[in-house]
Amino acid sequence: MKQIYIALGIVLLSILAGCKGGKELATTQPVSQEVRNDFENLVASYPQWTTFSSKGSADIALGKGGSMSANTQVRMVRGESLQISVRIFLGIEVARLYMTRDSLFLIDKMQRRYMAESLSSIGERLSQTIALPTVQDALLGRIFLLNNPSAEYGIADFEVVESGSSRWSLLPRRQDARFGYRFDLNGTKLLSTKVSSADGSKSVVCHYTDFVKQGTSNNFPTSMQLSLKGLSMPLSLNLHYDASSVAWNGNLSLEKPDLSRYTRVTAAQLLKELSI
Repeated sequence: MKQIYIALGIVLLSILAGCKGGKELATTQPVSQEVRNDFENLVASYPQWTTFSSKGSADIALGKGGSMSANTQVRMVRGESLQISVRIFLGIEVARLYMTRDSLFLIDKMQRRYMAESLSSIGERLSQTIALPTVQDALLGRIFLLNNPSAEYGIADFEVVESGSSRWSLLPRRQDARFGYRFDLNGTKLLSTKVSSADGSKSVVCHYTDFVKQGTSNNFPTSMQLSLKGLSMPLSLNLHYDASSVAWNGNLSLEKPDLSRYTRVTAAQLLKELSI
């Protein structure tokens, strides 16, 4: 069932949270008061949350293999679990992504198979760190620092690049020697998050659009366009939240799926089958 690609594309959002801290940017540029104000207003505008849920839709393009669409439901418990359900006509669930603090599950309900991997084992193979909190931040259109358990940061943790006309960028000072990541903004709106290899051959870019009011500012993105380059098969994913269904801090609990009737496959088997 090709809808598994949509769940897999969402898994690849974790690449946005997958570069270890390493080298530190040495340059220091003076930061204008306008950008300092934008940074403080941006961070202050993030709604305090314990749970998040939203219905929506997803579209995925698979190189020259065409595209497909499905309905989605995103549910998150902060720092504990993430569940993304992929559904087709009549609300039939065909795939599910489930992520905890230490594990990742990808379930193909149509072919009755699943992938289960610990985040530590994925990180070892990628030589990178995969963390649930930063994946959640990416899905909420937030800036983040990798390997930052406290989830607290200030403008001094970033190199700031001002481009004029309210455009500015944040480059975390702690960067990996092989990969770098940055955030591009317009005022208090996060326009994109980008991870790229040092040689530029591979990149993951997530563009954020269709902003609505959440918290104190109109900067919550309801659309994310994720594109990946450098894979054997180019892939792009559009994920859209239905703003009217967004709910914060509701009574929400997520349970690990019952996998007793499914056949387990390895990540290598699944990626090989999907030609990624």
